[in-house]
Amino acid sequence: MSRVTLLVAAILVSASWSDAEACGDKFLRVGRGARYQRAYVAVHPANLLLVARPGSSVAAALRELEPTLKRAGHKPVVVQNVSAVAGALDRGHFNLILTDIKDVPAVEGATRTTGARVDVLPFVEQAAPGAHAAAAEGYRCVAEVPGKKAEVLGKIDELMELALKGTGETNRKVP
Repeated sequence: MSRVTLLVAAILVSASWSDAEACGDKFLRVGRGARYQRAYVAVHPANLLLVARPGSSVAAALRELEPTLKRAGHKPVVVQNVSAVAGALDRGHFNLILTDIKDVPAVEGATRTTGARVDVLPFVEQAAPGAHAAAAEGYRCVAEVPGKKAEVLGKIDELMELALKGTGETNRKVP
């Protein structure tokens, strides 16, 4: 009798073994949890030129943003000053330039001299009173420093969507 009982117990344990794994254990395995599956991936990967001028309040934020951009699928290139923008535009193709709002006139001048068609995403400091409102008058998308990285990635996707429509619209608002 004890052999029959032991045999039945062994059959029940082996039959229920596969069902136990389906009860959520797959989320407890290393590397398979929901946290690892929520990484942001760019809808439209872009070639980005980051103008991180030393001494600029935006420079540290752009350098901190660079690894996030790479993980999202973008290809960022960092230049140290505005005078290096023209050389970078001559060497490669860029979809967007991310820079401090103070450097935008010089950057747009460099894009005009090289003949490159590149859109600009300006960054403003949150602490500067009225800076965001002034920038928003001239641009559709403006990023804030410090700000959330996901918001910047969303703005980049929004500008890439605008560029891919082929209507000729840019981030700059038409007066």
